[in-house]
Amino acid sequence: MAIKALLQGRAGTYQVRGAIWELGSSAYRAYVHLKPTSPHSGLSRSVVSAAGATLQEVLGATRAQVKSTVGSAMEDLEVIPGKAPTPAPDTAPPRNRLAPRRYPAPTD
Repeated sequence: MAIKALLQGRAGTYQVRGAIWELGSSAYRAYVHLKPTSPHSGLSRSVVSAAGATLQEVLGATRAQVKSTVGSAMEDLEVIPGKAPTPAPDTAPPRNRLAPRRYPAPTD
């Protein structure tokens, strides 16, 4: 699984934050957190998810899920391309590596 995009924006009185994940060669899923913008509003937090075969399909399904949950469309949605973590270079020796074992000289 790899993150393909991060999502952030607003929907009514909620702040929207989430991510789109690539599940396989032709499957994507979005998980979005809905947080009330006012801490004393009495509204609860929610998490919605949507799936699709393409990024555009998942984005459309996510917009529909948020609208049906919150009651208003997403505004100012920002889609930020996800970056895969880069592996560390192999030039440095591992920290937990033990020193080579030294055997006593043969006593023939």
